[in-house]
Amino acid sequence: MIMNENAEKWISEYARLSDLYGDAIETGNHKKANKAYDELMAVYQQIKAQGALNSEAFHELLSAPSMGTRLWAATHYLAISNDEAEKVLSALGEVPNSLLAVSAKITLEEWEKDV
Repeated sequence: MIMNENAEKWISEYARLSDLYGDAIETGNHKKANKAYDELMAVYQQIKAQGALNSEAFHELLSAPSMGTRLWAATHYLAISNDEAEKVLSALGEVPNSLLAVSAKITLEEWEKDV
């Protein structure tokens, strides 16, 4: 898929905000996490509206260095490629002493209830 420059900017912002969210969750900063979440969901809607969820750039977020980015990308990728997204969430769920790991496990559990 050929993306326009605007979609690339939204995906870059998605990566930044999901990383910020992950860091805030892991450090217990709920105000920062809530703000990042709200902004992230708005950016996600922009990416979705532009049809960029199927792009290679969005797919690459599944292997981003940031746990927060992998968590959100996999969560949003479930409807596109659930096998791949489930593998990412399952791996994240195995990280010891991580609140994001708990979130990954719950996301998988809820997804499996609906499938």
